Amino acid sequence: MKANNLLEEIKTNIKDYNIDYLKNKVTDDRYKDPLTKRLAKYNSEAYDEIFQLEISEDFEISDKTIKNIKEDIDYYFSRYNPHDEENQNLTRNLCLYFALISKKPLHPFGLNPKKDGVYKYNDNYFCKGKSKYIKEHKSLCRYCICKKAPFEHLFL
Repeated sequence: MKANNLLEEIKTNIKDYNIDYLKNKVTDDRYKDPLTKRLAKYNSEAYDEIFQLEISEDFEISDKTIKNIKEDIDYYFSRYNPHDEENQNLTRNLCLYFALISKKPLHPFGLNPKKDGVYKYNDNYFCKGKSKYIKEHKSLCRYCICKKAPFEHLFL
C-alpha cells in the first residue's frame, strides 16, 4: 500500500473520534497521573498532525506489516480492554501513523535519558523498556522506531 493511501485510511478511521476529550485530559485536574497527561498530549498532537499532513514523496508500505500491526493491537485490546472499541480504533490508527508514516515512538518521549523511559538522544529514539517488553507475545515494540537503550544510558 502507498503511504498516501494509508494516511487517507487513517484520516477516515479517526475523523469522528472526540479529540476534545483527549485534549482536555491534558489540563483536567481529575487526571493526576503525569503519564496519562503526556500520552493524551502526544496522541492529540499526532491526531492534529495527521489531518495537516500531506506526503510529498509517496512510498510503499508492506501490506503484511499493516495487517500485523492491526492484528497485534486487536490482540492487546482483546486481552486488556475488550470493550473499548473507540480507543482501540484510535490506538490502531495512531500506531500505524507513528510506526509507518511519521517514524516516531509509539509512546511519548522526552529529551532526558536520566529521567525519561523513552527519549531522543543524538537524533535517535531509545526506550529503556524495549529489551523487556519486546519479548511479550505480539508486542508492538517490534514496530516501534525506538532502539533498545544502550547499557550506559540506564545510568545517566
